Amino acid sequence: MLIRFATTDGREKAGGVFQRFHMTEVTEKSRYLQPYSYFVLANPETQSAYLARSSVLSALKEVVLEARFENMPLLKPLTVVPNDPLFAQQWDMTRIGAGDPGATGWDLSTGAAGVVVCVLDQGCDLAHPDLSFSAPGINLGTMLPDGSPTGNHGTACAGIVAARFNNALGVAGVAGSCQILPVAFQNWTDAEAAAGINYAADNGARVISMSFGEYLPGEGSPANWDFTIIDPAIAHAHNDRDVVLCAATGNENIGTHNRYPARHPLVIACGASDEADNRKSPTSPDGEGWWGSNYGVDTYLGQTTAVSVVAPGVHIPTTDREGADGYNPAPGVAGDYFLTFNGTSSATPHVAGLAAVVRSLNPALTNDQVRAIVERTADKVGVVPYAEVPGFPDGSRNQEMGYGRINLYRALDFADVLIKDYPADNGVEPSTPPGGDFWDFSDMVVRITDDNVFAPDDPLRSSNVERGQTNYIYVRVTNNGPNEARNVVVNCRITPFVGLQFVYPSDWAAIDATHVSPAPVVNTFSTIPSGGTAMTKFTISAAQTEYLWGWVTSHPWHPCMLASVTADNDYAFASAMFTGDPQSLLKNNLAQRNLSVIDVLAGATLAWPMVAGNRADTERIMELVFQRDGPAPTKLLLELDGDGSAFPRLDFDTADVVGEEDEDAMIFLESTRLEVTFGCCRGVLTLAKGSRFACLQQARIGKVEVMGGEVVLRGGKRYVDIQSDRTVVRIEKAPNRIYPLVLHATIPAEAVSKQQYRVRVSQRNTGGSTVGGAGVVYVVR
Repeated sequence: MLIRFATTDGREKAGGVFQRFHMTEVTEKSRYLQPYSYFVLANPETQSAYLARSSVLSALKEVVLEARFENMPLLKPLTVVPNDPLFAQQWDMTRIGAGDPGATGWDLSTGAAGVVVCVLDQGCDLAHPDLSFSAPGINLGTMLPDGSPTGNHGTACAGIVAARFNNALGVAGVAGSCQILPVAFQNWTDAEAAAGINYAADNGARVISMSFGEYLPGEGSPANWDFTIIDPAIAHAHNDRDVVLCAATGNENIGTHNRYPARHPLVIACGASDEADNRKSPTSPDGEGWWGSNYGVDTYLGQTTAVSVVAPGVHIPTTDREGADGYNPAPGVAGDYFLTFNGTSSATPHVAGLAAVVRSLNPALTNDQVRAIVERTADKVGVVPYAEVPGFPDGSRNQEMGYGRINLYRALDFADVLIKDYPADNGVEPSTPPGGDFWDFSDMVVRITDDNVFAPDDPLRSSNVERGQTNYIYVRVTNNGPNEARNVVVNCRITPFVGLQFVYPSDWAAIDATHVSPAPVVNTFSTIPSGGTAMTKFTISAAQTEYLWGWVTSHPWHPCMLASVTADNDYAFASAMFTGDPQSLLKNNLAQRNLSVIDVLAGATLAWPMVAGNRADTERIMELVFQRDGPAPTKLLLELDGDGSAFPRLDFDTADVVGEEDEDAMIFLESTRLEVTFGCCRGVLTLAKGSRFACLQQARIGKVEVMGGEVVLRGGKRYVDIQSDRTVVRIEKAPNRIYPLVLHATIPAEAVSKQQYRVRVSQRNTGGSTVGGAGVVYVVR
């Protein structure tokens, strides 16, 4: 604590107070901090520093002008600019966030000597002063040491991966403190490729960089390999040796398929970006119009694969073979480097170097976890749009750019905060809860007292809201990432109706007539360690509880809780596009709990109003799946043409926008001025050209198909008689509309006290994916 005294004798006057609060001065620090004096709290584990400051200011208000805390940054505020003389020309390292002024990846790690990257290529110049080798490699023609050059390409790739960092020579590699294992092709055969991958995997390589690839016959040239010879080697390296494999997509500007092994599902497919952060194409502004980075979509071994990420691929400074050999024949030291290496060949070692530094900083990560981090932290750059794509779980992507251009700083700083959808949720997106239920067992609990009971796997102990008093919400956050999460914030909302589909951010962030905001007690954390958890707490006031219970006493219904968590360095969530459905499954930062409990009498009939559809849902078909279980079948009747009276603040009857198809609409073809009277006022109304006047559309469900029941008419209204324990109702609807439904349940007359009857409903889209759901348990009194 930094204390500023009001007078020169303030320290003497305050001595007893500081002693009482167990605070002692560090005089040597005070000497160099004037006008402040430096004090430390002797027992911070038993006394709050904030309370101590408040007490000091209160007890010494005549003596102390101010009391401040010493502030320690969560990241070291370094700016790494290596002394390698060619670094100023390495635009690629600046672009991927490796080094330069400001917080960069090399501030966190430049790699570790124990992490070995195999450059499977044309061997390397083993005497190059800017390259460090873990051990002599091998020549694949003779299977003898030592990985010496059979061409120029390998030395250039090796420099991008791991040219020595900060050694006052040449360039700096992405992983400049790691070491290289050179493995040299002799004849570029498929057998050599398989042997090289196996050799690297069995001789200590943690990452393999492969700046090469072949096509199948008829796809392009070259096309000379039998891929099935190489597949087992890739599987061995990945599955048995936990190696990260990176390969180039190819330079033929093809958008239908990539070279092999980049198309293999266990390999990170590396495309090239240009200096404008777009995919490298023949029209890129770099003067290299003769090539473009491939961006195909392939099906290989039964899996769909495509570009994983892109990395800089033009005008790349790197190491070259010494002397007259190599790409640059200039004499002396200048000839040891080549300043314009290019192609997906140069992009791939950037990605391999990134993987090596991630493994250096977090050695316990598996190869799949490393790949997920590389993909989830990529920058969404370029002029192309990104979107969620089924089968690609690491965020939004684009066919040309994959998940984006790699970012070393974000990959090394990455944290992954989540709210579990079910107890075994490991954070993989999309979540895969047993049975598809992501709304009954999430890490969100409601309790009627502040008893700290947290049993998310038991809906009866985690979902009951009691009227007339304050209720408590606990939300548990887990940091599933490899690094400490910073500035973690949890938000919670409760919707006062059972909605079957929710959309981010509106439903998770809104505060309006249909979104109640519980009051936070503890909902922010400065840090959460890797693998750690934190418990947040919110309160629902008695007034909010009554509000949630419903506007109409004859329509008891149940609220739905939504929670979200963010962190400064959860980069995957920060860059997400939220184009898919359902959000709670697709994003582990989002969760919901849609279950509450009511008490009923045997033989009673209860109405459960609900809302189907969503204002953001543009589809014309939805399916509702009803499931029931209990000691005896519960009679269920779904009212399709409800009046929405249970939700008086929602507008079900009108569309937000009148459609162009309204034949009876009045359309003003030119700008029009009308003199009209509204109430007691008369004035001029100006209507712009194209203004329309039409009858508002009515929100009415169209054609209905039922599997497991039938549609019946009663009193002029349509109902679905749910006859099976699992009934599917397929409904024709209008886009962007919501519909009020009421499920009438009759508890069997023979039911006895404490028996439970469960009813669940889920909403599915036209693709058959569940987008949301809700449930109710009737407990017999």
